[in-house]
Amino acid sequence: MSQTKQLQAAERPSANDPDAVIVRPVLCRPFVGRRAELAYLKERRLEAGASRGGLVFIAGDAGLGKTRLIDEFCRSLAYSRWRITRGPCREYGGRPYGPILDALSSLDASAAQLTPAESKRQYFDTIVDRFAEIAARKALVVVIEDLHWADAATLDLLAYLGSKLDRMRMLLLASFRPDDLYAEHPAAAGIEKVGRSARAGRIDLAPLAGLELRTFIDEALAGFALDDERRRAIALTGEGNPFFTEELLKNAVQDVAERRERGARVPHSVRTTLLERLRPFDGDDRRIITQAAVIGRTFTLELLASVVELDAERVVPALRRARDFQLIEELEPNVFRFRHGLTREAICGNFLQTELRPLHRRIAETLESVAEDDRSIEALAYHWWAAGDDERSYRYNDLAGDAARKVYAHEDAIAFYQRALEAGGLEALQRGEVLEKIANLRLILSTAEEGLAAYRAAADAFERAGAYEREAVCRVREAMTAYTMQLVDTSASLERMLERVDKSEFLARARLHLGIAWILAALRFPSRAKTHLARVDPRAHGVATDIRVRYHNVAACVATDLGELDDFRREHAAWLEAARVHGGGAIAGVYYNGAKFFAAFCLHEEARANIRQALAAAREFKSRHAEECAHATAALVSIVSGDLAGARSALDAVPPTTDNLVNLTFARAAGTAVAIYTGDDALLDTWFDRFDQSFESITEIECGFGFAEVLVRRGRLREAQSLLHRVLPECEMVRGQVLALLAIARHGATEDRVRAREYLARAASASDGLEGPALLLFDAICGCNGDPERAKRLAFDAAQGFGRFGTPLLEAQALELAGQPDVALVLYRRCGATYDVRRLEPQTARATVSTDPEERIDRPELAALSAREREIVILAADGGSNLDIARSLSISHKTVEKHLGSAFQKLGISSRRELRPYLVGSPTHTTPRNASVG
Repeated sequence: MSQTKQLQAAERPSANDPDAVIVRPVLCRPFVGRRAELAYLKERRLEAGASRGGLVFIAGDAGLGKTRLIDEFCRSLAYSRWRITRGPCREYGGRPYGPILDALSSLDASAAQLTPAESKRQYFDTIVDRFAEIAARKALVVVIEDLHWADAATLDLLAYLGSKLDRMRMLLLASFRPDDLYAEHPAAAGIEKVGRSARAGRIDLAPLAGLELRTFIDEALAGFALDDERRRAIALTGEGNPFFTEELLKNAVQDVAERRERGARVPHSVRTTLLERLRPFDGDDRRIITQAAVIGRTFTLELLASVVELDAERVVPALRRARDFQLIEELEPNVFRFRHGLTREAICGNFLQTELRPLHRRIAETLESVAEDDRSIEALAYHWWAAGDDERSYRYNDLAGDAARKVYAHEDAIAFYQRALEAGGLEALQRGEVLEKIANLRLILSTAEEGLAAYRAAADAFERAGAYEREAVCRVREAMTAYTMQLVDTSASLERMLERVDKSEFLARARLHLGIAWILAALRFPSRAKTHLARVDPRAHGVATDIRVRYHNVAACVATDLGELDDFRREHAAWLEAARVHGGGAIAGVYYNGAKFFAAFCLHEEARANIRQALAAAREFKSRHAEECAHATAALVSIVSGDLAGARSALDAVPPTTDNLVNLTFARAAGTAVAIYTGDDALLDTWFDRFDQSFESITEIECGFGFAEVLVRRGRLREAQSLLHRVLPECEMVRGQVLALLAIARHGATEDRVRAREYLARAASASDGLEGPALLLFDAICGCNGDPERAKRLAFDAAQGFGRFGTPLLEAQALELAGQPDVALVLYRRCGATYDVRRLEPQTARATVSTDPEERIDRPELAALSAREREIVILAADGGSNLDIARSLSISHKTVEKHLGSAFQKLGISSRRELRPYLVGSPTHTTPRNASVG
């Protein structure tokens, strides 16, 4: 049965038994993480294979994956000449030396009947000799598991065996749980003795974290849909322990399959494992530990003593014993914490809710009795919630959420706010305020679907409360979030609200008009967006600073799309001023969005300056999202200006695992484009291939160029055309996306080419911008109805335009189409476009321009130059900087500057771009006077 069908089976009751539920085991089958540990084991195996055997301890708490690591290592030896044997230690009823003898017997059946020895040393030597004989024929891996259950005799033999491994082809692996080895544990001293061997090493397994933990969860849930919120909660609760995480995932999947509400149940298997740790405690100590669990994961000695109504001196011995058994740890004097959050949850799970509520109330009252400045808001929030006190639960959880949000603990803040919402009797306004906070945090965490639902619920609550401006805020954010998820017009709800809200509510109406204008501008309908901007009541600018920021933001975008540079500069300055007044992270947004707009006008230096300012602002306000966005934007604008090295450097600062979808889209677009130009397979793997399964859902035009080129190069033209069709919007005009539109000229379907050309023509007619030469190149690419000479002329004219706008990669493409591959090659080299350099070098090798100054004079004006001036002019025309020329000719930088100035004066020109036409070559090797080669 396929995973999809299994999932359907899990969700569909049986025809014979309507309550039956079938659930496939939730299990992470691939080996995840532990790469360094596995590499270490392989390294020790190689040493053992060279007759330098050894012992490796593998230590880790229950469920951390000791056995899984050993299994993976042994699996890697499946087709080798190594022999593997195991000997597990048993908790009860194990015979002396049992694990080692079991391991030996599986290799040599006669070892089960060892001849009685005259002494312990002789007996040990007999066992060691048997292992040595076998290892001499085939190298051995001997695995002894659960050493914390080993008897003293086994540990004694193991210590002796470990000391004899240095000349044997044998690797001994021994796993144990360090958390079980309290001070008085009978195996503690024995394990320490074994570890004294000179050939002993140790691996201490840590919990999974970051990408490894996310991968583990994804693999375990293969075939099952589990919402992001549950995944995050399980990741936090399981604390990276693979066993606990798997068991929690099983519970969650079963809850979904049985349509149960999300619960906080600790799985039975986990509960059993954890409660086993309480077995050595007597009744009084157990009572103290269970009361501590009710207080919380972290607790103080003073509070615990107060709750159990005992003197602190009587509580300390129980805590010391709990520490020795690795149940708790002392964080600082009088402050303790359960080592794993699930331990306290398992303990609390043994209580009835009826029993717990009075305990929580007593704890909360004790906490509330101290001075207000010394209170723990978070603890009060939890205990009043657990005590079932609605009024104080709402108050303290709301305060705790605010406190967590201020220190960027967004997940914790959401949890507090959700508890606040559980309070009964909340007014609509209170509910709306908390829901809005949750929605804002959801967007920060890039969980758009949950944020969308929270904004909608908040807006509905504000509507019931008659708080129209607050409702408008949430309706607009809901619509904008929905747009970013779907890239479609989502303004209908805003239009409906405008119809029912009285004109006296000018703030609410201003927000609604601005929201609609933002969506229309994002959909590239600048004229319609401008209409709604005109309807924003001017009074709103002075009342709400965020309205002023949004107004100038949209106005700057509209001016850019319409090609109105003066209007854009004015709006950008006003936008920046408004952001400074508003404060917070808005300033970074002005700069990185501004960089994109400046790049659309080909004002590359101003774009770069805005990126620098964006990064400074993002770091000042500690905004990871803004910093990532600045780097992703920098990569895109660097490509336009032909700075592929700068684009690559910017991409290094954007993790491919970022959870911000906008940043990820920009980074993927830039990363794939850079990989296309440079032929960098590793970069392509990072930014394209790792996402290959989902690229069919891409609708952002920024991705059109790079993605389509990859698909075409791989022989997938139809998929490329499908993608280009998706990313080409139905809109008024497209500006600033020349690469994608030219990709449509090369690879798009006929109807998409028609539409793309219309957009270029419309933008080119509106203003003097990059779309003008792009339109010429578009027509040249499309072949000019079978007229190759006209196509070359158009490409030549396009190159002049691209040179004027400082876009050398596009200039090179145009020159190549114009029949000047040698000049294009120079530009490609300067940009670092390695793929195109390799592609063109064979074509230009036979037509290399001479470097002899006397052979390269094409015009009589050059005869007026001195030999040194001609030499410098040639190098400058080939793109060398003054410093490069000085180094190559072994002269000073000032000398180059002087000779170049003299040459410019004699030739009557003012820039390097005008030098190239003076060089020898056929007409096809002549660069237009304004083409940029520098």
